[in-house]
Amino acid sequence: MTRPQERVGEHAPLCPRLSIDEVRGLVTEYWPDSGLWVEEISPHRVVVTAGAEGLECRPGGTLSGPTIFKAADLSSFLAINAYAGRVLTGVLTHGSVSLLEASEPGPLTVVIEVVRLGRRMAVANGRISDAEGGLVAVTTMQFALPSRQVLSPDP
Repeated sequence: MTRPQERVGEHAPLCPRLSIDEVRGLVTEYWPDSGLWVEEISPHRVVVTAGAEGLECRPGGTLSGPTIFKAADLSSFLAINAYAGRVLTGVLTHGSVSLLEASEPGPLTVVIEVVRLGRRMAVANGRISDAEGGLVAVTTMQFALPSRQVLSPDP
């Protein structure tokens, strides 16, 4: 009989390689006016708040789909960097956002779970909620990571 931790398909928790302050530093350095704030980094999960000041609305008074996609993309990028280390040349290769309900203007909470982190690819799933806690969107973002040749300096 196998012990529970030896079952097929179970993995050890993914530990972050960057601190929360280092990930917040990425936001400050590259997207200072985005309204993003990293709230939490824990095994497999990063929580980001997208402040209302960085979110665009449609004429009808709801948040636009591209704005929600942008919050998911940047939050996923931050999560991948938190767990893979500083991989600023990671490229979004596939992004999927299912918009579930219109969201009134206000902050969004983006919870990102890193579900796959390999040498060349990373996948993150997200849940985006509005200020009242209502689920607004679910996402899947896939990133191509730089090869070892790119990461290591030339001799």
